[in-house]
Amino acid sequence: MKTHLLRLKPRLVPRVWGGRRLAERFGARDAEPIGEAWMVYDENEVLEGPFAGRRLRDVLPALGPGFLGDRAFRRYGLELPLLVKLLDTAEWLSVQVHPDDAYAHAVEAGTGFHGKNEAWVVLDADPGAQIVYGVRRPVSRAELRAAAEDGSILELLNFVPVEPGDVIFVPAGTIHALGPGMLLYEVQQRSDLTYRLFDYGRGRKLHLEKALDVARLEPTPVQKTRLRPGAFLSTPFFTLSLIEERARAPEESFLTLVHPERAEPGTVLAAGGEAALPEGPWLAASL
Repeated sequence: MKTHLLRLKPRLVPRVWGGRRLAERFGARDAEPIGEAWMVYDENEVLEGPFAGRRLRDVLPALGPGFLGDRAFRRYGLELPLLVKLLDTAEWLSVQVHPDDAYAHAVEAGTGFHGKNEAWVVLDADPGAQIVYGVRRPVSRAELRAAAEDGSILELLNFVPVEPGDVIFVPAGTIHALGPGMLLYEVQQRSDLTYRLFDYGRGRKLHLEKALDVARLEPTPVQKTRLRPGAFLSTPFFTLSLIEERARAPEESFLTLVHPERAEPGTVLAAGGEAALPEGPWLAASL
């Protein structure tokens, strides 16, 4: 295998709740508010080398199982199973919930997506920044539906203060929302399955039946830790690390790399590969 490292063109995604930080970072100053920069995704374009100009998903068969590593290949085949983003929140995101793998594969099989377990690293946050994480007390399906329909759902939700350096794991089924004034690094399973329960009257589609199918109806302990050098979060779906000058991917898994501050492309390092990194630290995710 000759190719060990792929640099990817970020995909900037406008969102109604987005801000200006990502647009300015990546030189899209005239663009509408950008909520997300998809840094590592299998639909992203490779920037350089023999595969320049092609989508990552189209070159993975040529790279073969050895690029992704045995662990990823056994579970997902020739698919990059993670999506890594930067988020800039100028307004509240919708109150939403994601399915697990079993529900996604049974009910949403036509999409090709998995369930969506995700984690956030708070890179910057205004004083008083908050997230929603689960419900405050046990609720019934009927009560949650009625509250979503009449707008009183916010009274049922658990609001959690956050600050820079916080790391939050959000298991599938956890009702959640991001508040305004934050810049975040997000790692998730490769999925775009989001079921909205409430959207502040913005007029976007809600997905009440599916949301109620998958939402946890009792309080969920907040899974929060702090950013620190080395591995700082390990889940069944990914492991997150903060590394400095040199990256080494595990022998059994590829590694994704994103710089938390600079306008660097997202990078995928082959399983077992090594790379020197300029001006760290870098945020890394692997299976």
